Amino acid sequence: MDQKKFKEVIQLAIDKEIKAYHFYKEANKASKLSGAKELFSDLAKEELGHRRMLEKMDMKKIDRAKIEKVPDLKISTYLTDAEFKPDMPYADTLRMAIKMEERALQLYTRMNKSNKDETLNKLFTFLANEEAKHKLRLEKIYDDEILR
Repeated sequence: MDQKKFKEVIQLAIDKEIKAYHFYKEANKASKLSGAKELFSDLAKEELGHRRMLEKMDMKKIDRAKIEKVPDLKISTYLTDAEFKPDMPYADTLRMAIKMEERALQLYTRMNKSNKDETLNKLFTFLANEEAKHKLRLEKIYDDEILR
């Protein structure tokens, strides 16, 4: 695989992690519920961790990356997106977070399908898997706290 292409993909992923980090920091700041504050703080920390991991990523690490099967609850399919507002209800913020993770998952999945390079495909699969984990976590919370 071309090292330049690899770095471009890593930078794209880092940029997505930075945007997600800022979203979760803003959601944390705007939250009035302690549980919501904790959730969004944890997610911001995870996005920061992903960014740091990506900054240290090299092609050899991709070959050793462990990909887990992540179930899809498909809750995001039935949700609509919204624009973030500091005074929006917790349920709306959760919906936004789910949709954000879904878009990232779909992006990496599409990039994987349109690419021919095996190592790059492993990277896209790894990145999609990480987004799927966040989406699943958020969908479970949404199911437990909002839909019930």
